[in-house]
Amino acid sequence: MAPRIIDQLVDHILLTPFGAFDEDVLTAAKMRLIDALSCAVSGAGAAGNDALLEVIRALGGAPQASVVGSAEKLALPYAAMVNSLQIRSFDFEVCGPEPEGINAGKMVGHVASTTEAVALNVGEFLHSSGEEVLAAVVLGGDVAARVSVGNTFNFDADFEVCGTSNAFGAVAVAGRLMGLTRDQLRNAFGILLNLMAGSYQGIWDGVPSFKLPGAMAAFNGILSCQLSVAGFDGVRDALESRLGYFSLYTKDPHPSDMTADLGSTFYVRGQHKLHPSCYGNHNPIDCALEVRREHKFDGDDVEHVYLDVLPKRIDHFLNQVPTADDLQPKFLFSIPYGVANALYRGRPELEHYSEPAIYDPMVLDLASRVTLRPNLPSGKTHAIRLNILLKDGRQLEFFRETPIGWLEDPVGFDDVVDKYWRNIKFNGTLPQPQAERALDLIRKLEDVTDVADLANELSLP
Repeated sequence: MAPRIIDQLVDHILLTPFGAFDEDVLTAAKMRLIDALSCAVSGAGAAGNDALLEVIRALGGAPQASVVGSAEKLALPYAAMVNSLQIRSFDFEVCGPEPEGINAGKMVGHVASTTEAVALNVGEFLHSSGEEVLAAVVLGGDVAARVSVGNTFNFDADFEVCGTSNAFGAVAVAGRLMGLTRDQLRNAFGILLNLMAGSYQGIWDGVPSFKLPGAMAAFNGILSCQLSVAGFDGVRDALESRLGYFSLYTKDPHPSDMTADLGSTFYVRGQHKLHPSCYGNHNPIDCALEVRREHKFDGDDVEHVYLDVLPKRIDHFLNQVPTADDLQPKFLFSIPYGVANALYRGRPELEHYSEPAIYDPMVLDLASRVTLRPNLPSGKTHAIRLNILLKDGRQLEFFRETPIGWLEDPVGFDDVVDKYWRNIKFNGTLPQPQAERALDLIRKLEDVTDVADLANELSLP
């Protein structure tokens, strides 16, 4: 009889040696950390984050772990929660890690917004070595991605994947770093089953609560491990029991996909965004930038923009035109705004997705003249055909299937470092020498003896 999936995952998390990771795997993990942790810096003080921090601060508690980009220290689960919220604030952080082999192409989501925050703060609290944290990042991301591919992803039918898959990844990261036993880790997953949730409605409504599923996953993952170590008992099998994960959280379960090539192929490579906002905006943005560069015009010259997309993009949160009455998150998930912003301002920057730039009347007016049409009968999810009608009568067209940064068109290490500095510059409070030292520590993380040093460099005195 084959071992239960939960037992296979537990052994994978606890027994995989650091020597199992080759240089490419470790480089991919470092790129994710550089990307995500710099997004934690840029997200400090973003919409809704100060309100959460104020509430948590009022609760009190031991100052156990750092909030990136600030001088704040909070109890461990809360610090990871706030850092995850900051990472997610501009939807700029790395996506994935992406599955490979038989699961290649399946949707995973924003795992790193949770797992990298947990790795930093648990590693800081325990004074873990860089090698230990790297191993936890690889294995936590791998487990979270595998939980995702155990279901057919559906924005309209599922719980928010950041609140479910990410939570499993958070338990994996914390459990590995905390040195849980097999029984304790299995039990931690059982405790987690009664904690996770989340809805995509926050994205539809464009409200700061869209960030909470991944942030709560960080909190719940650490709490589950702490409770398990303290002797609190949870569900015996979090995945395959009668009312376990597969029964409650998956509309189209594929249990065997979760363990395909387990231990031989690590899902570790991220899809690194070069622009703030949802990845669904990036192909339209990049096409708009390309046409703008080639034909030398700007937003004032545009009469109308048409985007031919797959039919499933029409009744979709990305096909919403924001107004001056909307909150900042609405702009992160709007193709019309993303295209209008690119045509007026060029390469999207974090400033463009912040107040007051999001309320520029010229950009909002052009966004109202960006129309999505269901004219692509088939193809890749992100495929678009861009048609721009200029006021001088010219009609410009551009087609592309895959956005930059996708695994089919990956960016390099230097691109991620450049993104790191864009995040640091936007935040404006972390001194450059500190940011340089933090980047250097991540580059050589396997040689770092205490990850608290990294957390200190990413925080204010």
